[in-house]
Amino acid sequence: MQTLKTILGELEDVSRTVYEEHYHKLVERLKEDRRFFFAGEGRSGLIAKTAAMRLMHSGKAVFAVGETTTPAIQEGDLLIIVSGSASSGNIVNLIESAQKNGAEVFLVTTNTIKLEQNNGLLINAATKHRKESEPDTIQPLGNQFDQFAHLLLDAAIIDSIEAKDANNKLKRLHSNLE
Repeated sequence: MQTLKTILGELEDVSRTVYEEHYHKLVERLKEDRRFFFAGEGRSGLIAKTAAMRLMHSGKAVFAVGETTTPAIQEGDLLIIVSGSASSGNIVNLIESAQKNGAEVFLVTTNTIKLEQNNGLLINAATKHRKESEPDTIQPLGNQFDQFAHLLLDAAIIDSIEAKDANNKLKRLHSNLE
């Protein structure tokens, strides 16, 4: 139980470092009437897919990059990338492809340099790289970043839904092929 309490405390510390204006920018983007594409690699990619699923439940047109049913990205679309480093070859290619096709890119990352070049939200959390600027954590690899990204994206989606009865609204579009 102590490990869980420590992890929760670490996530609380990370939450204090999020710039509110960046968070609100994400919420406003999620309210827009446009197509949303989500991408990431590894665990961060899974977090991106969970956010894509939840946003789809709110009635938005949402796609996970790499799925066979994902259409071509185009002007007016928004690509949301979840990546601690935002610098792997695949992520860089996704950013360039989206921009070349007129789409907007929004990064959820720890990489301040990439944020200077793109819209996004900075998460000051530990990654597998354990840079000196990253906070201490008892967790391995990028757990801290991925966990916080998941919570942050869920919160932003909740804040983007303008319904008093959000649970029932989202439940209407929840999978019923179970």
